[in-house]
Amino acid sequence: MHVIAVFDFLSKAVEWALTLYLWMMIISILLTWVNPDPGNPIVAFLSRLTAPLWAWANRLLPARLRLFSAYIALLFILFLIEFLPGALRVLGMFAGGVLSADGLPAPLAGFFLRGVAIVLYNFLYFLILILVVWFAVTLVNPALQNPVVRTLFVLVDPIITPLQRRLPRTRVDFSPLLAAAVFLLINWFAVTALMRYSGELVQTSHAVPAPAERRM
Repeated sequence: MHVIAVFDFLSKAVEWALTLYLWMMIISILLTWVNPDPGNPIVAFLSRLTAPLWAWANRLLPARLRLFSAYIALLFILFLIEFLPGALRVLGMFAGGVLSADGLPAPLAGFFLRGVAIVLYNFLYFLILILVVWFAVTLVNPALQNPVVRTLFVLVDPIITPLQRRLPRTRVDFSPLLAAAVFLLINWFAVTALMRYSGELVQTSHAVPAPAERRM
């Protein structure tokens, strides 16, 4: 069982490191709001560590959505926090002879799907928040020249435009609330079901023992 203990330690170390990196990314994002001194050693240290992932997310997104590259980077870290530690524990069970080769794919897929579900859950609630804020903003006829309003519009426009074409025209545009309700239902039912299914796959790691001759 010594091998399993080593993998458990690696799993906890990876989870701790990724959680620390997540907070470093959050701090880096918050610092951009106050235009910090780039020569400050703390600012420079955080920038060196977080800039590569931020730049990767920036390249991944189309030009008009690059304002949200930092949030995409955060979602990617959340996925890794859910997937990598669990995958290491499963590999440790396999290396330690507790889990057979046939039982390896299911729990690995379970932790992968759990990571996907966590990302979807957070992303959809982010969209719900943006849509509700946009609905409130449209009630006061905002000027699109405002940078905050323009940023919100860039994100919500692809979502609400198809709905606006199908809904009857009224003085108040309810398409953002309708889209938010749809995303909320997806989170309640589809994402929750995915999370439940991923948990069932993870549990198979305790139900498929390795052959007796491989047990330690």
